[in-house]
Amino acid sequence: MNAWEIHHRRTAALRDVVATLDAGGDLPWSDALAADFGDRDGLLLALHDLFARRLGGRIDLALELHDIPGASVAEAWQAVVDELPGIHRLLTEYADAPALARASANLRRTVAVAAGLVALDTPLAVAAEAGRAFLARSARFVVPARRDGWLRERLSSRFVKATA
Repeated sequence: MNAWEIHHRRTAALRDVVATLDAGGDLPWSDALAADFGDRDGLLLALHDLFARRLGGRIDLALELHDIPGASVAEAWQAVVDELPGIHRLLTEYADAPALARASANLRRTVAVAAGLVALDTPLAVAAEAGRAFLARSARFVVPARRDGWLRERLSSRFVKATA
């Protein structure tokens, strides 16, 4: 089996696992999942990676749309939690799993850096703690409402200034 086929098998398997989790089920396990992910830790890491990649994309978009980094990151986090509730529930349940320790710390560091709380060269433990604390209080952030066309207005006004 080539790399492309492996990728598609793993993606299809993850899609099925996410559907099971979103329906309220527990982390499934089968011989087919073992063939694709090796062990439960491999599956947990793949689910964490899916959540982290989705969050990274959402953070990037939110930071482009808002001038408030903390609110942008909080909005992105909540959007991903809403999109992937089963994975979020599972990652919360397995938060202390040794297999997820490094990946979870890196995700929390990403949150802290994007929110402007720490620099990229901040030690992982310090940055991860800042990200954890941020997420614990992020429900209090209110993102200002966007009106239709505001991004177009900002871009066109910048373009007009640049060409004037």
